[in-house]
Amino acid sequence: MRLKCIALLATVLIMTGTLGAEDEAAPEPSWTGDLGLSYVSTTGNTDTETLGLDLNFIRKPDPWGIEFKARITRAEEDGNLTAERYEAGVVGRRSLNERWELFAGLNGEKDQFKGFDLRAVVDAGVTYRALLGPTHQLWFDMGLAYTDEDRIEPEPDDDFFGASLAAHWEWAFSESASLRQDLSYYPNFDQSNKWRGVSNTALQASLTSRLAMKFGYEIRYENEPGFDGELERDTTDTTTRVSLVVKF
Repeated sequence: MRLKCIALLATVLIMTGTLGAEDEAAPEPSWTGDLGLSYVSTTGNTDTETLGLDLNFIRKPDPWGIEFKARITRAEEDGNLTAERYEAGVVGRRSLNERWELFAGLNGEKDQFKGFDLRAVVDAGVTYRALLGPTHQLWFDMGLAYTDEDRIEPEPDDDFFGASLAAHWEWAFSESASLRQDLSYYPNFDQSNKWRGVSNTALQASLTSRLAMKFGYEIRYENEPGFDGELERDTTDTTTRVSLVVKF
């Protein structure tokens, strides 16, 4: 039943994006941003409440650029908190030419259900743009990373050097709808078995020049997530989002 609902929603978003009319083309602004809001509440046999928020600001490198992002995910079921994650990050970029960029970033994440009060990651590296669009864009990030984790007792705090590797693909299959896939991989140089990965899939369709509907599915995997008391934490967390996006 859940798969049928997701498939139906994806079809509606694609049709909306294909049929929706865009305003007259305007020069691309230096700064772009969007705010995504999602809220779901149910009552009856089960009381659930879910809140999601996404905030993004981007200035494309010309030759300097910057990206800021923040995300909140919170869920309750029958009055009990079942998920709570806060993320924020900033990345600075320096364009070298049409295909190559340098980047340096700082990202912070809080997720007590995953076992840490704060995970801070500092990384730096290069970006290569294999496809430049306008229909398909494909780019890769390759860098070194330092991670500092303030973990929840009785687990000891941890810090280590590793890498930051990512692949991004975006397909603008109509003037007002697009599909994006982001894959990230974070190896640990100190303990190779403690690597993690993140997959983000997003389908977005414009309703007007300022409003859009967005369907997102996130998979977060940690090869060795640690322990919750005497029980090992799950290796995989998934999040499904349906959001109203405000562009500015």
